[in-house]
Amino acid sequence: MPALIKAKTVARSGDGSDISLRAVLSGELGIMDWIAIQALKGRMFTVNGGLVTTPVTWTATATIDITKPALFGSVPTGKAIIPVSLWLYMEAYGSAALFECNAVIGTGGSYTSGMTARTPVCTRSDIGGGSGCTFYEGGNTTVTVGSTAKINRFWHDGQQITITKTTGAATVSFADPYKFGWSAKTSGEIHIAGPDSQIAIHQGSQAGTGFVGLTYVEIPSSELP
Repeated sequence: MPALIKAKTVARSGDGSDISLRAVLSGELGIMDWIAIQALKGRMFTVNGGLVTTPVTWTATATIDITKPALFGSVPTGKAIIPVSLWLYMEAYGSAALFECNAVIGTGGSYTSGMTARTPVCTRSDIGGGSGCTFYEGGNTTVTVGSTAKINRFWHDGQQITITKTTGAATVSFADPYKFGWSAKTSGEIHIAGPDSQIAIHQGSQAGTGFVGLTYVEIPSSELP
């Protein structure tokens, strides 16, 4: 038998009327992680910078430059996105220098020019719906994003000194860390890029090259409380 619930405040499909709870095909009620539910609905997307074995040559050198993101996305009116995980893979660090990386959400910014457009892909291959957000990867030319009025820097990582090693280097630090990342589930944090906002991943290295990726859930902003 279907279970009934009378919702008067938060129900999206029936305010104040009886609606049936969803169950698995065998009839049992199952509790599922909200992020997993969104993935089943075709609301989870991935977007990457770099293609197969061709890395991006990062434009920000030595330190993070907020105007030269490795990956930049714009969230339009009527949409909101929630980062699920992100990663930054350094193929080469270049010359000896400080290395740092971060991820920010802000408002008041904009994409101007100089980056390469990237198309987000739904994690459900059988659903053809596209993301409403636009993304760009950093390239070999300077990019400019407008200043942000509100910035939520929800991830920051790096190393004091990194350098691209030769294959024959026999040093203790031969294997510098090369992959950095963040996960909403691991951190226990939920960050929301609401309508008309931006999300960006940055890196600062001396002539570094690499790959970058972001997985996020996209929902109508009307579903935000």
